[in-house]
Amino acid sequence: MAAHAEQPPFGVIYGGSAAFRKRLEYCIIFFSLIPGMIAAAVWFVWHDLTWIEVSSFIIGFAVINVGIGMAMHRHFSHKSFDTYPAVRYVLGAFASMACEGSILKWAADHRRHHAQADHCGDLHSPHIDGHCHDVSSWKGLWNGHIGWIFDDTTSDMSVYGQGLNDDPVVMFYDRTRWFWYAASLFIFPGLYGYIFGGVEHLIGAILFGGFVRTFFFLNCVMGVNSVGHRWGSERYPQDNHSKNNFCLALLTFGDGFHNNHHYFPRAAMAAHRWWEIDINGYLIHGLEKLGLAWNVVRVPESVRHPDAGNGEPIRQDNRPPDAKSVA
Repeated sequence: MAAHAEQPPFGVIYGGSAAFRKRLEYCIIFFSLIPGMIAAAVWFVWHDLTWIEVSSFIIGFAVINVGIGMAMHRHFSHKSFDTYPAVRYVLGAFASMACEGSILKWAADHRRHHAQADHCGDLHSPHIDGHCHDVSSWKGLWNGHIGWIFDDTTSDMSVYGQGLNDDPVVMFYDRTRWFWYAASLFIFPGLYGYIFGGVEHLIGAILFGGFVRTFFFLNCVMGVNSVGHRWGSERYPQDNHSKNNFCLALLTFGDGFHNNHHYFPRAAMAAHRWWEIDINGYLIHGLEKLGLAWNVVRVPESVRHPDAGNGEPIRQDNRPPDAKSVA
């Protein structure tokens, strides 16, 4: 790995207004969760945690988990399956309610991560930072987990945004993303708590079904970037450090099988063995059986074979089909 990049790597932009907007948006999202977490702790001291708060957490957690894993990740970023516009709008709402930035930027950043995984240009590697410095253990984990949101690098949309800028669903949710953040944190959990328990539980549902749920899941997803490139198993030798981490996979409905995913990124199913649990993959194949999804990308049997890769490191062409020309 290079010690330092004098010029930005291909597809990466240093500084400018885009970097300022990135930092501002992510800081607003992340630091707005902190007061909610503190308020939840105070509320918990004076109130009983009932089935209303618990169920609002669980339901909200499931919605945004599907929003990131099935929608943001496998549909919008990798085009693992096609579906009807109405379903895409529902998935887009779920994705936006995860409060992880717009679909447009998230998908472009994720494509960049795959194209440069753990190499100069990867935006959230625990091994190398945005300016291509090798980073030490704890500093690297910080960079991979959350430090990257504060740096001055952004993804070049002309490289990694192909097929996104002209997608009406993606652009609708890019324009309305702040509404969906508010709906996720306040409106939907608040209505749920009020309907089932009145004003007292309206507040509890907002705090636990909105803020605590979002903060917890945000760290699960960021854990795939940091922990998922440090600790776990490697079924397929590759020239990145992606790992299969069963605990992360359970928390992210399958996305923690990160080594599998990096080996065959366009697959709708991140699980490559029968005992690997991939809820988002099951949901995609369930939509297919209902006639609501098609062109579902499957992992070839040759990849599923235990000897796939023959022990040699590989570097997959991880770009989506509409970005093949940007090498």
